[in-house]
Parts: sequence; C-alpha cells; structure tokens
Amino acid sequence: MEITPDVLEKIRAKFEQNHFPQMVGIEIDTIEPGRAKLSLEVSEKHRQLQGIMHGGAIATLIDTAVAFAIVGASEPSAKFTTIELKVNYLRPIVEGRVIAEARLIQNGKRIIVAECDVFDPAGKLAAKGLLTYMRLN
Repeated sequence: MEITPDVLEKIRAKFEQNHFPQMVGIEIDTIEPGRAKLSLEVSEKHRQLQGIMHGGAIATLIDTAVAFAIVGASEPSAKFTTIELKVNYLRPIVEGRVIAEARLIQNGKRIIVAECDVFDPAGKLAAKGLLTYMRLN
C-alpha cells in the first residue's frame, strides 16, 4: 500500500482520535508501509519515583509506534489488536526527546509480528520491543 499525502492525512486524523497516546504526548514523525517513527518529549509526568522514564510510558510509545507501522501497511478498514508485547529496558531515560522506530517483521493474514527500538536523546538504544498483533477482520 502506497502512502500518498491523502492517506497520510487520514492516518494522522486517526491518530488524533487515539486519546491515550495523545494524553501521553506521543507525536508521529514518519509513517511508511510497515514502518513508523514516533517520538515523545519526556517530562515530569513520564518519570517514575527514581526520576527515570516509567516503563509503562516506554511500552505505550512502543505499542503505538508498531500500531502505526501496521496502519501504514494495511487497508483503511483494517482492525487489529496487540496480543503480546515484550520489552527489554536497556538504559534509563531521564529527559529529552525519545524516538521509537517500529518495523514489521511478518505481516500475515491473521498474525503480525513487529519490533521497535527506542532511542534516548543521545541516539543510544534504550529499549527494544517485540510485539505480536492479531488481525480482527
């Protein structure tokens, strides 16, 4: 599926309706078929008690990035849901803009497998996710 400017506009409109990522502060940087790059500016609301980015906020960024990589490779009517999400947290993130780069590994008729790398503001790998989704239609 080609991502034309019109398709990208529709994807961004769909993203605006996705309230939880909006509340967290996630932004779309780029979307390509089977790939997405999203980012988040870390603030106090994203930190846990030790002052580093909360694992749940990182997992949300990963899950959202992969979902939009799927959107970029799917028909507009496609429906899917996460059935497994595994995250390895590799280094603490304290502040700055973090980048999530998601890519589909297997885009099957029923099952989708993807990975997502999260980079800290210095460009160092801070977390890695491996996710499985199931198509619902």
